[in-house]
Formats: sequence, C-alpha cells, structure tokens
Amino acid sequence: MGFKFNRLVVSICAPITLWSSASLAQTLPLIIPEAEFRSLPRITGNTLNQRMMDAYSVIRVQFSDASQTLAPDTPITVFRQGLRLRTPDGQALGVLAIPVAQGSTLSAAALERDVANPSQRGVGWLRLKSMRQEVIRGDSVMTQGELATHQPVSCPPTPSPSLPSTSRAEVIALASQSDIMSGSGDLVVVSGGCALGLNNGREVTFWRPANVTYGRRLDQPVEDPTNDGNSVFEDNPDIAKESSSSHRVGQGTVVASYTSAAMVRVRGISQAVQTGDIVRPTTSRSSPSSHESSPNNQ
Repeated sequence: MGFKFNRLVVSICAPITLWSSASLAQTLPLIIPEAEFRSLPRITGNTLNQRMMDAYSVIRVQFSDASQTLAPDTPITVFRQGLRLRTPDGQALGVLAIPVAQGSTLSAAALERDVANPSQRGVGWLRLKSMRQEVIRGDSVMTQGELATHQPVSCPPTPSPSLPSTSRAEVIALASQSDIMSGSGDLVVVSGGCALGLNNGREVTFWRPANVTYGRRLDQPVEDPTNDGNSVFEDNPDIAKESSSSHRVGQGTVVASYTSAAMVRVRGISQAVQTGDIVRPTTSRSSPSSHESSPNNQ
C-alpha cells in the first residue's frame, strides 16, 4: 500500500506552523515584579499525568482566584520563572520570565470531549502549538492582554548621549542560557536601563573590570595564630600577585529597555561575556572610567 497525503492540507498547515514558531522566537524574556508573577495561573499537570508536557498534552491550569476563567480558544504564552534580578546596589527588579511555549485554551467542543470535569471552578485547560522546550508543572501562563502590560518601556529622549563619570551599568544575569558565560548571539540583562541612557537599539560595549589574582608556589602553612592578612605577604614570600587592567570583551545591541534594567543581545565578542562585566554605550566613551580601570578599586 503506497503512502498518500493531502497536498492541500500540508500547504496550509506548514505556513501556520512556521508563523507560530517565528512568533515564539520573537518573544523576549520579560522582567516582571515577583508579586505579579506569583499571581499568574500555574500549570499543575495534564490528563495523562506526564512530568513534561508537549503539543499532544491536554494541560491543566490552576488560577489563583477560583472565580477566574479563560474563554475557549484564548491565545496564551507559557513562561518559566528564571532568576530574581537585583541591581549591583541591591535594588530588586523582579523575576526573569522566560517564554517556553505558546498555545491556546481548548475549544468548547474539545473541552467536553477530552476533560472529565470541564466545569470545575478555578481550573482551565489548554493545548500547546509551538514550543522552545517541554512545559513542566509550575510554569506560568499569560494571555495576550497580560503579556502586553509587561512589555518593555519606551525610554524618554535624553538631552545628551554623554553619561556622568560615576554612572556604571553591569551585566547582572544571562537571559538566554544557563551557562555562567555568554557567547555571541545570547541575551544578557544589564542594570541601568533608561536611567543610564540604554535605549532600545543603542549599541553598547562590554568591558571586563580590572582585577587582582593571587597564586601560591610551594609556600609552607603559617602556624603563628597572630598572623593576619596584612602580614601574609611578608610571611609567605612565594605568594604571587598579578594585576590585569580593564579591557574590552565584546559589543552588543539593546533589544529591550526598562526603567532600571535592559536586555542586550551580545555580538562581536573576543571573550565570553559574564556577570559583573561593565556596560557602556558605545557612542558615549571608548573606555571605562579611571576608577573602573584600576585593580585597587575592585
């Protein structure tokens, strides 16, 4: 028996699938206040009791408010909670919400057909259409309206591209992968945002801060309990001390701006970008300030 397929169905479904995948790919991670993120509906399982859920799963969503409902065929985006974000001075920015899938709530017909108790209060049911990865219990769900309220802001125009010499933006998190260092094409979260002129589309440069490293060469342990950090070099002459000045490691483009943070897509790197790297608008200055270049200030 030869294999047959409907060419018309394939020609219609393929563009829909590609459009859905492209839409998910364009959805950037969001920075959302933690209290608001906790109030979002959460995925609690599915009809097959799978640990990880895919496009074939009928997924159960629990609302924080039992009176809340979602209309049939409502488009949704599934987010996974990432890091709690803080500026270098300790200011809480919110949580990093990472998009993992898109889909919609079940139609009325599918709800009656596939769910044993479709009228249960405080519960919704959905099916996925495109995924970056499998969905798991604990992931959060947003409608298109909720998604729109948490989009990055438009920075007001600044009178001058120059920044105060004391201003400093840093890489505070990696947004597109879990590695400790980020390569070309990845997203990173930086402090500062609109407050430091990091407008959407602005070019920035990443600088590795100056630092001091220490190493030991066969030095014997010091037994005298009165020794302290001030005398360690006198008592251990074989300790090596090396200083490295600040240097450029790459460039990037701001793709999303918030009041006190921004997301930057890394490109043109000479070394992997990592948390703690200094971020400067490329047009404002070609090198970090002197207090950032000195190892004595790290």
